[in-house]
Amino acid sequence: MLQRPLGWKSWSLGALALILAGSLLAGCGSKQNTADSSSSAASSDQPLKIKMTLNFDGKEVPPKDNEVEKAIEQYTNTDLDITHISSNDFCTKLPVMIASGELPQVLASCGAPNQSYLITAAQNGAFWDITDLIKEYKNLSSMPQLVYDNVSIDGRLYGIPRFRPVSRYTSVFRQDWLDNLGMQPPQTIDEMYQVLKAFTEQDPDQNGKKDTIGLTAMISNTSLSFDLGVAFGAPNNWGEVDGKFVKAEETPEYLEYLKFMRKLFDEGLMNKDFATIDVGQNEGNLENGKAGVINATTNNVLGFQTRVEKVNPKAKLNFVSALEGPDGRRVSADRGSNGILMFPKSSVKNEAELKQLLTFFDKLADKPMADLLEWGIEGKHYEMKDGKPVRTNQEQYDNEVSFPYNKPLVTVPLTDIKTPGDLDPISEKVLQVEKDNEQYAIKDPTMSLVSDTWAERGAELTQILLDAKVQFIMGKIDENEWKRQVEKFKQSGGDKVAEEYAQAFAKAH
Repeated sequence: MLQRPLGWKSWSLGALALILAGSLLAGCGSKQNTADSSSSAASSDQPLKIKMTLNFDGKEVPPKDNEVEKAIEQYTNTDLDITHISSNDFCTKLPVMIASGELPQVLASCGAPNQSYLITAAQNGAFWDITDLIKEYKNLSSMPQLVYDNVSIDGRLYGIPRFRPVSRYTSVFRQDWLDNLGMQPPQTIDEMYQVLKAFTEQDPDQNGKKDTIGLTAMISNTSLSFDLGVAFGAPNNWGEVDGKFVKAEETPEYLEYLKFMRKLFDEGLMNKDFATIDVGQNEGNLENGKAGVINATTNNVLGFQTRVEKVNPKAKLNFVSALEGPDGRRVSADRGSNGILMFPKSSVKNEAELKQLLTFFDKLADKPMADLLEWGIEGKHYEMKDGKPVRTNQEQYDNEVSFPYNKPLVTVPLTDIKTPGDLDPISEKVLQVEKDNEQYAIKDPTMSLVSDTWAERGAELTQILLDAKVQFIMGKIDENEWKRQVEKFKQSGGDKVAEEYAQAFAKAH
């Protein structure tokens, strides 16, 4: 093992290439591509030109030919042309792009590939089926089969899933506010309520003013961001018992969660504008010290810490995940991926070109690329200390590496491939929580099932429930009207969806 396997200093590309080569020759736990060398992007002297359109969650796209992108191109022998579209707009633009037929070689999906237009496009042959090719690539084939199953369409794989931990939902809170109030981190639903109440009423920032609220929340991806339904004992999206399916919102446990949210709203423990604010405003409430709790995924906690510190250098964040409710500790499980990267047949003309693209993504999980994408460039994003990389500028890493390249491009988990570093307490806790959550995670049984009715009318049916949730929380409708809206959902197609999921489930089992 080399003593300094990272070596991403601000040197020339020639020097970068030598470092990369040395890193590979030294082994260092690198996973090598087992695909035939004739399909390798690096087998030709000419760089492979790759045009991609990806969703983007950062603040500003870095300029073309930046140091990180050049290093990726150098190692993979590619010429990248990446179009980043804000995730806020991406889901709206994607169906229009697909309908136009003017597509890049690599196209991200909008979350799970379960939208009707995407399913139809895949079934009609718009994207390459890569099911039987994945096994040729050592890194890509190392992902758990469950991850592939959860993004399949009719049992076939039409893109590479971007791996994420199976459960990474958390409630991030101001630990310094808790310390000021002499309180412990919440472990149960009731303790979370007590924290939100104290953050609102007991001057947690000690500025002598009543200018804080407990929770900041919003509508995110047609659902409530602070969704504790599972913690209250409700199913994760859909529940399955003896082959029969029921939507979470139909259960009494989910109604108890809505009553909890209504209590927060009535008592002023959360933001009154939760139904209308956007991501920037919601996160701004935490960053600016207005709110003490926000929902987040584990990979965002450290970034929040950096941003909060810029406003208040003494601010300290912490987080909890699987809160204990009536049925014990529970948290929602996810698909294990953040959408898929698809290869349109209109722009990827043959299997040889497809294999070149698969090789590119496989090489991004080689150790030198894992180090670049997970740590960044030495002297800019990290320093070496006692032989271990140590993050020096989290915000710069997020803006220049994580948001533009790591999050949208990485498919295989890099945690065990990268050089082990000296992690900060938040990052250490993230890894532990993601591991612990595997035992508390409640799965959605419909993840790999297809309902034609849901594919066609899912957005309309979801809106019925979402509108009713917002109105109930704000006190505009009562419990009886909520139940009437749930019945409207069922009569409008919800019951038919449940039947179709049951049929698909029976067929699969």
